[in-house]
Amino acid sequence: MTPIRATARLQLHVGFTLHDAAARVPYYAALGVSHLYLSPIGAAVPGSTHGYDAIDPTRVNPELGGEEALGALVERLRTHGLRLVLDIVPNHVAAHPDNPWWWDVLRHGRDSRHADWFDIDWDAPGCDRRLWLPVLEAPLATMLAQRKIEATSAGDEPLLTVGDQRFPLTVDTWPDTPSARAHWLHALDMDTRAGGERLRQLLERQPYRLAWWRTGNDRVNYRRFFDITSLVALRTEREDVFDAVHALPLRLIRDGVVDALRIDHVDGLADPRGYLHRLRAAVGSAARECDGADSPVAIHVEKILAPGESLPHDWPCDGTTGYDFMDQVGGLLHDGDGEAPLRALWRQRSGRSGDFAIEEHEARRQMLAGPLHSEFLRTLRALQVAADADDVARELGASLLARGLTALLARFPVYRTYAAPDGLHGDDAARFDAAVDAAKADADTAVGEAIDAIARLVRDRSDADALRALRQRIEHLTAPLNAKAVEDTAFYRHGVLLSRNEVGSHPTHFATSVDAFHAACIERAKHWPHALLITASHDHKRGEDVRARLAVLSERPDGWASRVEAFEALATPLRDDARAPSPGDTLMLWQMLVGAWPLDLSPDDAQGLDAFARRIAQWQQKAMREAKLATSWTQPDGAYESAADALLRRILTAHEGADLRAALHEAAMAIAPAGAVNGLAQTVLRLTVPGTPDLYQGTEGWDFSLVDPDNRRPVPYARNQAWLGDDAPWQALLERWRDGAIKARTIARLLQLRACEPALFARGTYEPVHCDDMPDAKVMAFHRRDGNTGLFVAVPRCIAPWLDGTQQPLPPPERWGRATFTLQHGRWRHVLDERTFDLADGRIALAELFRHSPVAVLIQTP
Repeated sequence: MTPIRATARLQLHVGFTLHDAAARVPYYAALGVSHLYLSPIGAAVPGSTHGYDAIDPTRVNPELGGEEALGALVERLRTHGLRLVLDIVPNHVAAHPDNPWWWDVLRHGRDSRHADWFDIDWDAPGCDRRLWLPVLEAPLATMLAQRKIEATSAGDEPLLTVGDQRFPLTVDTWPDTPSARAHWLHALDMDTRAGGERLRQLLERQPYRLAWWRTGNDRVNYRRFFDITSLVALRTEREDVFDAVHALPLRLIRDGVVDALRIDHVDGLADPRGYLHRLRAAVGSAARECDGADSPVAIHVEKILAPGESLPHDWPCDGTTGYDFMDQVGGLLHDGDGEAPLRALWRQRSGRSGDFAIEEHEARRQMLAGPLHSEFLRTLRALQVAADADDVARELGASLLARGLTALLARFPVYRTYAAPDGLHGDDAARFDAAVDAAKADADTAVGEAIDAIARLVRDRSDADALRALRQRIEHLTAPLNAKAVEDTAFYRHGVLLSRNEVGSHPTHFATSVDAFHAACIERAKHWPHALLITASHDHKRGEDVRARLAVLSERPDGWASRVEAFEALATPLRDDARAPSPGDTLMLWQMLVGAWPLDLSPDDAQGLDAFARRIAQWQQKAMREAKLATSWTQPDGAYESAADALLRRILTAHEGADLRAALHEAAMAIAPAGAVNGLAQTVLRLTVPGTPDLYQGTEGWDFSLVDPDNRRPVPYARNQAWLGDDAPWQALLERWRDGAIKARTIARLLQLRACEPALFARGTYEPVHCDDMPDAKVMAFHRRDGNTGLFVAVPRCIAPWLDGTQQPLPPPERWGRATFTLQHGRWRHVLDERTFDLADGRIALAELFRHSPVAVLIQTP
């Protein structure tokens, strides 16, 4: 097994297969990564663009090229000294007819050998002891009356078809010959045409119940991935399910192909801690079969950490997939003093509170009453069963317990707790108690009594089945509730500054101090030195350089308010409807247009503006629907969306929008240099602080991508390859910084440095370095050392005012005054601009350090 030095994340799909990945191996090897990090490779729903909708995780997706393509990729990797990291999905699979496990359950119901592989509540009220499938475009009776459900066959198998959907059809007798089957089906069809009941009666005998899709959030009786009915949760705590889900990755570890696993949505599992112990043992055994030694296989978990939350130290893994670092480094780029005026602007313009805690609380309640209501009802049923053991809880009844449960869940501070068989302990118990206290603070007496009763049951130390089931149901609900309420709803209702509305972040935590960032790095070095570090992913809401540019607004809140006023005045005559988009949606639009405006896009480039408008329009529709205020996915308001789209098109593509377009362009370009400094700073930190850097595909240059699918667009490999071969001096790249080559050079140089000095980055010390005669608020620096090899890194922060009137991302040297850093004496080499410094007394002036580069990485070797 090869230690992971740095990874490059690739998104596989039918348009970029394993063969395509193989073709890019020489590029990534030259760039300096040690591993390619692949999105899921298991067989997925035909046409899947992401692979998280597996239909058979035991085999390589034929749409990606299958085993042959995987073998070709492995050979190419071996030739260039690279290895693989796999993204695996143990939590769920697709509820799709091509999924043999799911198909068997549809065919045999509770008698299926796979029935217990899924978390199905066969006894859920109102489901007739059948699997509730909310897949119809209208109620069942309507579909039957309109003859949109048909019995048919495929070969010798009877089927039920609804449009392009198909389901197994269980019949009492099925004719032996094709002609007899055709006659049987024809007779059934004629009966249906005549208004007969045969088809309806046949449907009543199936192990599943077809239902209108709008009933899903109330009556679906299988656990889903979040609220996505087409993704059904697995019971991976079962040994047979675990073995099936991990058969492919464990085989590839035994074959010496895979060195690490990324675990998707670990919080969806029944017992993440127990799962990781089982997985650690399994991958260890597979590795020993490969090379006869206890070679480490890295395990990284996708885990969203709330402010103040840490990954449990007893989890046998190598850390998270890096969203916590993305939050920390993003917060470092923001000026905390800008929060209050930006919040005031948002409140004034949008009419909303500006308090994210309020937005989150409201969204949680709405999710429990809407998209996650069936999961809530299932949890409530578990609560009622457990309540039988508590005299007070039993007396309260379902309605009051439901109110108490809602109040408690609406105040839950983290994705979930991790209860042991005998209940909650340590931090988990403290977080649960905090939720109880917060829920009771604004509850009436009756609801407070219900909250207390629930708390007694959850805290009960006995290992009674009913109590364990209750704790598990709560944990299974709080994770999707957090994701849906925070990331997929409140993030789109709260627009104080969109750069802090990001996966892994929490808008109540606006900025990160230098000291707090250092503390996080020291903590990671101590407990999770191999954790992944990311600043972009396939799930991010805004590209890393969109966030870096928007962070500048935290330094310029008053100037931004003035620009917003000018934008609004210019937009007024362009509106079809004064109410659409709403003031809040409009203020978010201004942020996105200024934050994502491409550096090479002029306000008179018709073709480029049209392409930009299409991308922003896609984001805008998704943002408005996710907010669920004026429109939504389930009840879209066509008039509202059309008016919003019309305004956007006029702004970016119509003659009458020219003045506003010019104003937006000018605003974007005014903060672009400071945004570029931020972008380079977060790039340098990702590649040098403790942890393992992950490069998301295509982000070698400036990343002005938007939310998916925009962040999964094809990568311009020809451009990136040209950058890798560009031998222009650093100063020349800095002068033409807008093309992105300077960022690509930074990444390549630091990845190559990591390859040359692996021990320094794997186990080197981490020590904060403070500046003499300059506030730490303006510069962040640290020193790492392994033996005689030293690394010094310094990046500026919150220096936008220094760049006023310049179009270069380089603060004037005089701005640094007489400030100095004190390093170990000797010779140091600037890795980026290639200067050398002979420091007899160990002191170096910031004016000199940053004279030719906005970021500094110095190496000292024997």
